[in-house]
Amino acid sequence: MMNVTMIQHPVGQGGLMSGLLETQGGSLHWAYDCGSNQTHARDREIAIVAAQGDLQLLFLSHLDSDHVNGIDSLLAKARVEEVVLPYLRDIDRIVAVAHDAAMGALTGGFLTFLDDIEGWFRERGVERITFIEPRDDDDEGGDGPFIPEVGDGGGDGPIKSKWVGKPVAPPDGDGTAHYPENPTVQRLEDGATLHLWAGQPLDWILSPHAHRPSKSALAAFEAELIKRFRGKHSDADFLQVILADQRLRTELKECYDVIWKDHNLVSMALYAGPVKSGAWFSWTDRHYRFSRFSRQRHRGAVGWLCTGDMHLDVFRRRDAFIQHYRRLLDKVNVFALPHHGSRANFSLTLFSALPNASQFAAAAGPNSYDHPSEYVIRAVQAEGRTFVHVSEHSHTALEWRQHT
Repeated sequence: MMNVTMIQHPVGQGGLMSGLLETQGGSLHWAYDCGSNQTHARDREIAIVAAQGDLQLLFLSHLDSDHVNGIDSLLAKARVEEVVLPYLRDIDRIVAVAHDAAMGALTGGFLTFLDDIEGWFRERGVERITFIEPRDDDDEGGDGPFIPEVGDGGGDGPIKSKWVGKPVAPPDGDGTAHYPENPTVQRLEDGATLHLWAGQPLDWILSPHAHRPSKSALAAFEAELIKRFRGKHSDADFLQVILADQRLRTELKECYDVIWKDHNLVSMALYAGPVKSGAWFSWTDRHYRFSRFSRQRHRGAVGWLCTGDMHLDVFRRRDAFIQHYRRLLDKVNVFALPHHGSRANFSLTLFSALPNASQFAAAAGPNSYDHPSEYVIRAVQAEGRTFVHVSEHSHTALEWRQHT
């Protein structure tokens, strides 16, 4: 027997989802994103996650401050064995800095983090870092996640996990890429999936999918950098120079505005759910305003699909997303709407791609961007699905419990 509890935490304008899988022999604890613009709500929910014990995995969708600014606090309260995030090229890191500069959120701590991501996590006790290589708009669709053959129910042994996927590394002498058996840092192709065992293969996987825009879009941004900075963006100390000079930060912000105003570059989704769904049951208890209580039950599809800030309004990106998860989409019950329920990241075609998703959740607090969009709310409700606004208030938490 397996029990799984998944929670979209009420952190406000940000993101923090946690999951706890339990069998007779052990447990697996993970989180997806850890940040918010409402710091009181963020810190309250981090304490709740940490109280459940150490985490085996922390997945980061992308590096916008409202999705990652609570990581230091989480790592101070709980041990995290492995961090999983999209692989960032040098140009991706500059864009991340440009984005925070454009939002007025750029800090020296963030630049220190970007300058040495691996070292930053190691200093805080993280044992292993896994980078997922993003696909871009020019890539042909891949085969999707590596899906295991699984039995029914759980097992009675301790839970073990293993990445199944292709490594990305410089070629060795024989022309192939190799990694040691237990690498402390690894870079895997999109499609890599975490398989779980507890004496037998478990009917539960964690499957990320990362995406970035086309090479031509990145080239356009770099051309703007070359024009404004005369190639100095390639210098090793470029990010530190930017932090020290307000005029240069303004120039960088203008580069960002020209190419991708309010556009998030690299973002990573995560499917957490079964391979087979027939044996699963789930339920949620929710308290509404004026103490109205509701219990919802669900059988079959119980998976969650988190999307970070993916731009699913862009056809190529949405098509790649749907193709990647095509064998799992009918097992999704909760779909976390991208970018806090923004209309600019949403498409009506998502409904047909997610036939069994009953809950469409938006994590949003006080903001100036009209999140969540009234258009998105009405679209979800018109489809007969449930729209869930998870705000900064404790009673809005979305919590589902699943079992076999």
